[in-house]
Amino acid sequence: MKVALIGKGNLGHHLYEGLCSHVALEWYGRDYPRTIDADLILIAVPDKEVFEVCHSFKDKLIAHTAGSVKLPDTSRAAVFYPLYSFSKGQEVDWSKVPLLLETARKEDEILLNELAQLLTSKIFWITSEKREKLHVAAVLVNNFTNHLYTLASDHCTAYELPFDVLHPIMKQGPEKAIESTPLKAQTGPATRGDQNTMDQHLSQLENDELRELYVLMSNSIKKRDEL
Repeated sequence: MKVALIGKGNLGHHLYEGLCSHVALEWYGRDYPRTIDADLILIAVPDKEVFEVCHSFKDKLIAHTAGSVKLPDTSRAAVFYPLYSFSKGQEVDWSKVPLLLETARKEDEILLNELAQLLTSKIFWITSEKREKLHVAAVLVNNFTNHLYTLASDHCTAYELPFDVLHPIMKQGPEKAIESTPLKAQTGPATRGDQNTMDQHLSQLENDELRELYVLMSNSIKKRDEL
């Protein structure tokens, strides 16, 4: 299989590392040629550039890798979206990465699926509408959670507390949510209805934004538990 990869950013780098030993792979940056001899073109470019690049190769099977960009309106457009968080300098075990696939043409499903199977068995065929909704969920469980870790780290720094004491519980939380369900894994004063503890916590928070977030999250937990 001859594959061209456009994009030399973070995701582009990891895709190249994952595919280079499996296919005949050409890798291009922003100076990509407008004529490419390949069975399939993968593009790992910023979301705002996806449609422009896709329209440069209207007759080729071309798949973008964005979570929140719809399937382009070209005849052989496709989606090859890895639902994962990629960081520079971190190796990726592609066998653990879910790939969300979509094609404009039924005939192109076979080739896209063959490429996906070179990386992982976690393959999901899903529409753009559902993929965009999954992308929102991914932001909630990954990006928002990490921001809470950042706020907790800032809080520890402000009061000269050892943040690494929290590492075990930071690992335990996601594991419990996966092993059972997030709802069953939920613990803490808001779940118990322990207003005294919540009031005590609020009295310890001098940062107004953090206080507001604490109240908002606690109320959200209580409302969800009441459903």
